[in-house]
This record gives sequence, structure tokens and C-alpha cells, in this order.
Amino acid sequence: MKEKFLKILPYSGYVLFVGLGLLVFFVAAFLVVVVRTKEEQKVMMPYVIGKNYIEVHNELQRLQLKVRLESERIPEKTDGIILSQSIDAGKEVEAGSKLYLTVNIGFDRVTIPDVKGQDLKRAKAILEKVLSGEVYVPLQIGGITYVPAVGDEPADTIIDQIPAPGKETHSGEKIYLLVTESSNEKKSNQSLKENSDESKLVGTPVPFAVDYLQRKKIPYRIKETTKPEFRESHGLVSSFELKPTGAEIGAFYLKPSTSLKQDYEILEYEIDDDDVYSAKLSYTKPGDDSEVEKEILTSQPLKEDEILRLVVHRSTNTKVTLVGKETGVAKVWKLKGTY
Repeated sequence: MKEKFLKILPYSGYVLFVGLGLLVFFVAAFLVVVVRTKEEQKVMMPYVIGKNYIEVHNELQRLQLKVRLESERIPEKTDGIILSQSIDAGKEVEAGSKLYLTVNIGFDRVTIPDVKGQDLKRAKAILEKVLSGEVYVPLQIGGITYVPAVGDEPADTIIDQIPAPGKETHSGEKIYLLVTESSNEKKSNQSLKENSDESKLVGTPVPFAVDYLQRKKIPYRIKETTKPEFRESHGLVSSFELKPTGAEIGAFYLKPSTSLKQDYEILEYEIDDDDVYSAKLSYTKPGDDSEVEKEILTSQPLKEDEILRLVVHRSTNTKVTLVGKETGVAKVWKLKGTY
């Protein structure tokens, strides 16, 4: 009996040791939770989307939330209302947490005029006086991209614009123009005729830069996208480099808001087979319902597993079709004009 007890004793000591260790661990964990709970005050995040920021400012201060404001301009929504919140409503967070709110900033409401087909001088005059209610306000030109004329296109004429005609927006939105080069050699310093001047594509809308390269028969690749510091740079060329193999374009890009009627879209596709690819953009022209088709990528050799990027601007329902010379249709994107 004594011998059995002596044999059991070491095992019971081991069990006791483990039990005491677990007890100490759980007590320590409990104390940590208690201390943290006391130190960290929890608050419940309210739902503030759709409310005016002025109305909820005091409540958010009372909850000790560190509010950071960002702005967005959506003309069909009321000035000053909150469009989005970074912390979901009903979520418990620590007092002192950072809360990012996107607030609508309003301007004079305007409808973008149609200046396509106008000569540049006339287009500038139109944009200087755009009706907003009962008064006229100017629209700022964000940039002018000059491209070689094709076919019977007249010189010094607007052939495209962003935003598209008819967009309901605000007077703070910049308008970009795509213009055929003037035959006047005195204006050559404004154009992109010299190779050294192609760096001027930086800051222009990516679709306009692509149009220029397509007309010059220069192959291109969109190598990367970068988040811009300011939303106004969304969709513009961030970098441009001309190499022996073609142009490499960087693009500023933000994921479009689902409430916007017109915006830039980036299309990405991993190539399945080595082939020579072309891409066509097509849409129905507002007003007369005629079909408009434009090639935005022409006979470019791409290798299997290579990532192809295309940036387009949708102003109406738009379709982009990628086709391999040997393999046929590779991908079709259908984009809604209104989200």
C-alpha cells in the first residue's frame, strides 16, 4: 500500500503543478481584461450617412471620436450631407478612434455643354458662360490634349470632351478637351508634334493619351495605377515614358463611387494565350442612338499570363471587346452609364 502511494505521489504532484499553472494563467488573463476594460472606454458608432455634418458634429465630439473630413462633389445631393463613414453604424469602438467622413461640397449646378465639333476659340467662349439657374458661370478647362487630325477632321477642332455633354454637375468640375492639331505652325509649342513633348501627356485623361498614341501608331501599356492625393487627379496620366518597345503609362485611379453617372473605369485581364490583341470600345451616341465604335488597342503582341490594363471613361452604356488575332474574342466588358 505504501509502495503504491509513493508511485502515485509524483503523478499527483505533476497534476497539482499543472492545475496551479492554469489557475495563475486564467487569473492573470482575467485581470488583464478587467484593466483594459477600465482603461478603454467603448462607444457605439451612430449612423450619420444622409445627415448634415453640422447636425452631428456635437454628438461625435461627445463620443470623443477624432473626426477627419474628406470631400466629394455630387451635384444631385444636398450640400454638407455625409456621403460615407469609415466605421459602420452599431459597431463598438474605443473612444478616441479616428472616424473618416465624406461630406458633399456643393457648387453652382450646371449641365455640361456640348462643344464637340466647335473650333477651340468658340469652345472656350461657350465654357466661359454656362447657365446655372438664372446666372452664367464659367467652367474651368482642366487641360487641352492636341492630337494629329485623321481623315477629314478639321484642324484646331474639339473632337472629344470629358465630362461628356449633358452631365449634371457643378461649376467646380474641370473639363478636358481633345483637340486636333492646328495647321498654324506658330502653335506648335502647344502641340505634341515633337517626341520630346510627349511628356506633356502627364496630367491629361488616360483615354486622351491613348487616343494620341493610337493616332501616332505607338504601342502602349498601362504599367501601374496609383492612388492620387486629390480626387481631381482620378483618371489622369501620372507618368509617361517612351521606350523603343512603346509607351509606358502610369495612371491615377480611385475606385469609382457607385453614385456617379460618369467616371473612369480600369479594366484588367490576364492574357490566356500568346497572341496579337486589339480592343474596341463601342457605345450608343445619346440623342440619335447611332453606334460609335473606336479602337483603343491595335495589334499589340501580348504573352500568356501578362496583365493587360485598359482605362476608359464611361458616359453612357459602354462595351469593350478584347480580341486575339488567332484566338478570337478573349474578353467582353459591359459598363453601365449610370450606376
